[in-house]
Amino acid sequence: MKNKTFKTIAVIAMVMLVALSSAFAGGSSETSSSGGKQVINFWYHSGDPDTDAYFEEFIDNLNASQDQYEVIYTSFNFADFQNQFQMTVMTNTMPDIVSLGFSNIATFTAQDSILALDDYVDQLDEYQYIDEQLLDGMRTLGDGVLYGIPFAYNQEVAWYNVPRFAEYGLTEAPKTQAEFLDYCERFADSANSRYFYSLRGVRPYDSLVAWLWTWTDGLGYGGSWFDENGKCILRDPAFAEALDAYANIYKNHWVSGDSVNNNFDQIVAEFGSGVSAYIVHNSSSEVTHRQNLGDGNFAAARVLANDQGHYFASGLQPNVYCVTNQGDDHDYTGAIWLLNELISAECTGGLCEKVGRVPCNTLVYEQPWFATDTEMLLYMSYLSDDNYYQIQNPYWLPEFSAFITNDMTADFQAVMMGDMAAQDCVNSWADKIDSYQAAYEASR
Repeated sequence: MKNKTFKTIAVIAMVMLVALSSAFAGGSSETSSSGGKQVINFWYHSGDPDTDAYFEEFIDNLNASQDQYEVIYTSFNFADFQNQFQMTVMTNTMPDIVSLGFSNIATFTAQDSILALDDYVDQLDEYQYIDEQLLDGMRTLGDGVLYGIPFAYNQEVAWYNVPRFAEYGLTEAPKTQAEFLDYCERFADSANSRYFYSLRGVRPYDSLVAWLWTWTDGLGYGGSWFDENGKCILRDPAFAEALDAYANIYKNHWVSGDSVNNNFDQIVAEFGSGVSAYIVHNSSSEVTHRQNLGDGNFAAARVLANDQGHYFASGLQPNVYCVTNQGDDHDYTGAIWLLNELISAECTGGLCEKVGRVPCNTLVYEQPWFATDTEMLLYMSYLSDDNYYQIQNPYWLPEFSAFITNDMTADFQAVMMGDMAAQDCVNSWADKIDSYQAAYEASR
């Protein structure tokens, strides 16, 4: 009975997948046409009004500039994209090009749904200007094979409310974790729902991991998750101490009671409405702060340092353009043409200026807007600072994306609510990472 029920559910699910994917996918350039042009479907993994407006204008102009291809742009909410793309993988209705977050690459390369690009890079006019370090990172994910072209990344940064800081008598953002904790306690005003900080309880991984590694100084392993024996360092008691210190911000009522369920949208809303005066988030939220607070009322600063003056942030995690793998006999000419246009300095520079991301095409550094953008210069300054350490998150593990989304959220929330001890939490994380790494090594 159980097996029969499961098979019935599976059949129903597959029918639904086919229907849904047909609604979202426009087919490949090999089989579709529009007014005599080949249709190329481009899916963007993390849409928002500003990004959508930029791509829609760029692609309208691109379509009007030539008569061979018709590009169709479709965007998704970040939380929905992976499931929607997964449907097209299962039903063989993939779009031609997708953008992916760095954390998703391993999942789809493991399914062989992304095309290896090594044989096509000589057709990309500005490939030689893509940051070499980021290309090396992509090859690490692909076990030496290039499965995507990085186009922009978000730098982890602190944002603060300038007028609120003036009220507090502060002229600059806190520089150290100790100073930050002092401000969280000193300026918490729960009676009036005003706090120094907005804490992120849902998908907290970048800000949380940065806190943990900075507090512990990465145990001296320079941002690695693993020690010299290949074991995850998270079970060290220093990480439990760091986790407790961060969770206590919530337990001590130094942040809003909603913080345990705050995701990106909520911390930005708290910051923009005056509930908080300081958040840690990446550079992509700059546009929203400008809309909420107005120019001159917010500013960016480096993330917090420890007592040694070192500060840690997740290693550069670029967004990536990928061509979908639709078989050896598929004609990828149109997809490579669009990829060439998307990674150009023209497209990348315009996008990054619009949405506050750091470009991966180094030709953009020569564009006038880049040289005078104070936030962009701050993001770039990280890379030349000897006190800055990149945390090398193990994105080569196919399970890591789900781990940071699901396990870290649920367990961090449990620690904040007092339902799990910090040491038990970091022990569990270390055990899972070790098991994922062992499986990865065994499969190589």
